Amino acid sequence: MARSDELIQELEHSDYVVIGTPMHNFTIPSALKAWVDHIVRVRRTFNATKEGYKGILRDRPVYVAVSSGGRYSGGLARQPDFLTPYMRTVLGVIGFTDVTFFSVEGSSLDQEAVTEARAGADRALREHFSPSCVWLHSP
Repeated sequence: MARSDELIQELEHSDYVVIGTPMHNFTIPSALKAWVDHIVRVRRTFNATKEGYKGILRDRPVYVAVSSGGRYSGGLARQPDFLTPYMRTVLGVIGFTDVTFFSVEGSSLDQEAVTEARAGADRALREHFSPSCVWLHSP
């Protein structure tokens, strides 16, 4: 419980949350699932009521960056996406409803697809965040 309390306190003191994760077998990897299991606690981060779950934590922006070997969104999607709805739901249970996803899909495809996916993620980030942000690019 000490580790769970520590992780929850980090969230309580944060102004925003950034989660970076690969998509493993259509959903989150086990390490992220373990983190979720530590932070989603009845009577600590949510209450179970007759009306359903009620998050206790103050809402704040949550940014989830997802990388995927295949494509799971858009017209070229060839695999299901259980990650996005799961993360949106489980974060909502604890009170985080301001959740934005960014993705780099198709990283196991050819270099052209990877370059295109990275450019798309960069555009999405630029559109979402203030134009005054400084963007550093690695080679």
